[in-house]
Amino acid sequence: MDQSHDIPDRYQGDREKLLLSLKARPDLKLLVSEAVENPKMIRSLIELVSAETTSARYLCTKIIRRVSMERPDLIYPYFDEIAKWIHDDNSFIKWDGILIIADLSAVDTENKFEALYEDYFGLIHDPQMITAGNVIKNAWKIALAKPALESDITSRLLEVPAISYERKGKPSPECNRILCGQALKSFGHYFDESVNQGAMIRFAKAQLTCSRKAVAKEAGRFLHDHTFRDE
Repeated sequence: MDQSHDIPDRYQGDREKLLLSLKARPDLKLLVSEAVENPKMIRSLIELVSAETTSARYLCTKIIRRVSMERPDLIYPYFDEIAKWIHDDNSFIKWDGILIIADLSAVDTENKFEALYEDYFGLIHDPQMITAGNVIKNAWKIALAKPALESDITSRLLEVPAISYERKGKPSPECNRILCGQALKSFGHYFDESVNQGAMIRFAKAQLTCSRKAVAKEAGRFLHDHTFRDE
């Protein structure tokens, strides 16, 4: 049975109905479709993130994140609310906030991201690998959406090898190696548009000897694709 015809009227902006649905182990894909078809639902999702203390709030941010990947224009009106999430004490909320903001950069017609820039990219220095990694692996979206920021974004990613990340409260060189690999992947997405291609090539060459084999292989692939442009 096609449920799409019920989408616009299902919640009608009713936050309580939505909350009950979220607590009933919903079909996440369907809820994403519903949010796209009925944007009023997005406001309820945003409100629940702040109002709820149950795990339902994590479903809310996950739905919002998935909508932001398909239709960032529907989420953009809530940029200011979502920007606060990158400082949330809960890591799951913070991580989704980081990912959503990167998606919203493509439709940032009011240049809201610029006010958030330092806080956002400052998270590259967060000792928690996942927090820093979410910024690093999504930095390419912002570099492409905002070319004027590309050089500074690149310079911040180039700093990753010198940053100390932690695992279980202790410095972890392995976490650093993983994030170097994420930086390489991010570079690959916007290399052609970058004015810092030489620096990216040198970064990749340094990773050829990385003791984490996956990163060394990623560096090899990167150089295979781009080494002809080395300075």
